[in-house]
Order: sequence, then C-alpha cells, then structure tokens
Amino acid sequence: MRFIYAYVGVPGRAHDTKVLTYCATEEASFPHPPAGKYYLVDSGYPTRDGYLGPHRRTRYHIDQFNRGGPPSNSRELFNRKHSGLRSIIERTFGVWKAKWRILDRKHLKYELKKWIKIVTATMALHNFIQDSQHEDIDFSHWEGVESYEQHGDDQEQDHVPYISAGDRVMESMRDSITVEMARGTRLPY
Repeated sequence: MRFIYAYVGVPGRAHDTKVLTYCATEEASFPHPPAGKYYLVDSGYPTRDGYLGPHRRTRYHIDQFNRGGPPSNSRELFNRKHSGLRSIIERTFGVWKAKWRILDRKHLKYELKKWIKIVTATMALHNFIQDSQHEDIDFSHWEGVESYEQHGDDQEQDHVPYISAGDRVMESMRDSITVEMARGTRLPY
C-alpha cells in the first residue's frame, strides 16, 4: 500500500482518463508497466496495453456482490476478484487521507502551490512509514477493511472511448484470465 506516482495539481474536475493519458504520453517520469505486466484500472478507464480493466456491463463493485450474492458467471467472478484487488488502491487512499488530516476538504483554503507541496510531502511520508516495516496503527486498521467506501469525486467516472490495437491484446489477456479463474471455481451455470 504505497504510492508509485502522483501527478499533483490537476483540478479535481479533470477526467481521470485524460489525466492518465497525458501522464502516460507526456511525462518522462511516468512508471509504465514492464512488458508482460499491467496496472489494474476501473471501468472509468479504457482497457489498453498495460492497463487491465474489468468486463463491462457486468457486476463489478464489491457492494454489488454483497447485496446481490456471489458471482454467477465467469465474467462476474473475474470482476469480483479485480474489484477486490482494486480496493487495495482505494484503501491506500483511505489510509493516506485518515493519517494526514490536513488533506480534509475543510483545509481547502491553501493556495495551489502550497497544496502541491502538502500532497507531495504527505505521500512521501506515507511511503516512508510503509517502507519502515514498523507497525503503524493506521495501516493495520485499513488492512482489514475489504471495501473502501467511495465518496463524491472518488466515484467511478463515465468511460472515455479509446481505440488501440493494445485494447485487443489486453481484452484477450483478460478473457484468458477469466477462463482460468472459472476452471478453478464452481459457478452456478
């Protein structure tokens, strides 16, 4: 549960996909996934080379499975496991926001330059504490939280279309993973 990259200073209303696309194509320091690896992205992002999203038009969020029962097909099974892994990302933000109360919205009185420094410093401190291997009460608390509840601007955004040959490669990989998961799981179909 650590941060590997942050593009700080973008207005909150900027669409996540546009920010990611900009960073991935324009920022030399952006940590692209190594060959054969990928980052998990939610359904608000396109599935493309190096970025593996869930199956669309299929149950995805953990609370949907909590209310509607276990996965009923292989695509739901994949999405449930994908969502569980993605919740680690949400928990990382939960720990960060809980530990550094200055990040609370009521402190929005600071100028952008100061906010950039605050966000960058708290992320660096977060990683330092995480890497220190000393038990931290905030990290311990959030390790046990399966689903970080999203609020307002953290909610999934609409998909922004993106066409690429890499899409088909990642969709094929997702389909292969889905089939392998289903082989090891008893599903009601």
